[in-house]
Amino acid sequence: MPVVLLDPSRPDMVPAGAVGLMSGTIAVTEEVHPNLLWQLPDYVLVGDRAQNFDVLVSSDKRHPAVRARIDAGERVVEGEPVKGSTILRAVDLMDRLRRTGPWEQRQTHDSLRRYLVEEVYELLDAIDNGSRDELKSELGDLLLQVLFHSRIAADAIDGFDIDDVAQSFVDKVSYRTPGVLGGEHADLERQINEWEAAKAAEREAQRGSVLDGIVTTQPALALTQKIFERLAGADFPIAAVSPSLYQVGVPFRKHATVSVEDEQRRRAIILMDQVRAAEAAASGDGVWLTDANTWRKYLGMDYDENAFDDDLDTGEIPVIAEDEWIVSSLDEEGEDDADYEEVAVDADPIDSDNESERSRVSDVKVRKDVPGIVVVEKWSAEEE
Repeated sequence: MPVVLLDPSRPDMVPAGAVGLMSGTIAVTEEVHPNLLWQLPDYVLVGDRAQNFDVLVSSDKRHPAVRARIDAGERVVEGEPVKGSTILRAVDLMDRLRRTGPWEQRQTHDSLRRYLVEEVYELLDAIDNGSRDELKSELGDLLLQVLFHSRIAADAIDGFDIDDVAQSFVDKVSYRTPGVLGGEHADLERQINEWEAAKAAEREAQRGSVLDGIVTTQPALALTQKIFERLAGADFPIAAVSPSLYQVGVPFRKHATVSVEDEQRRRAIILMDQVRAAEAAASGDGVWLTDANTWRKYLGMDYDENAFDDDLDTGEIPVIAEDEWIVSSLDEEGEDDADYEEVAVDADPIDSDNESERSRVSDVKVRKDVPGIVVVEKWSAEEE
């Protein structure tokens, strides 16, 4: 008298090994899905006590009738568990909460923003300092946010649901990793190159900006790094990037006058705006910016009209010849002979015993052909 155990995530599917057993009157436990009951020739519900029927069907291993038969040594027929099947239960739970939970019914994408941010930081903390159980719990909290936002989106007339979200993941990863998924190779560098090439092809097909999709509300250093990754992948000339962006200094001061975070973000967004301006100008000419020389043209920098493809950027900070600079200094009365306002900065408190001492910066070098995209500054953190 075998026991047929169903997969709780697929309650209307019978294991292949049990198909031949599903004839005559079948004993079933209370939770068996109606879709399966309708397909049976005949069935009877069993209570807590095991009854004398040839086959017992259930999706609950802990049911008393099931336990009694298993303990008696009866044969168990069940299918192989499917990875991810529990997620279906999570989707169903989220759906029930959205329909019946008074708090869940009132939530929107916007109202959940702060929870999403908190969960991400808590997950990062668990990765750094947490136990295995803490990491598992925080991943579950982040999954809740994905399920919740997907369920909210499903309420819209032109919305989407969790299946659309999952399909988006499948489509994106399948398109960007064809070599690995197709069994063609297992080379890390080749996989990365394929991924970046696919992303570039997607942007080119949409004729969008190389910076499309970058979230400007992320932390300023993460934002800067993401911008640099995109620009480096597009062969953007590093000479067009202000050193103030890739050399961030935090002043050692008793009273800070500016927020380094806000200032870094401001400079990063200025760079983004100017990159998009160059892209717009190139687009007006029917040009797609894919090499350093073409970038330089539309950034207003020196470029080679006859050899666009030869002007490649090495990714290194450029070395500027001495004769390409103008040297500016302050005279004895403090008048600056360049077109910059006079700047006084706090002396480094480590090098000076006088905390109120002020110092001036002189002999500032300013390049003659500074492109408009470069932020030129009078002093840096190194000179404080």
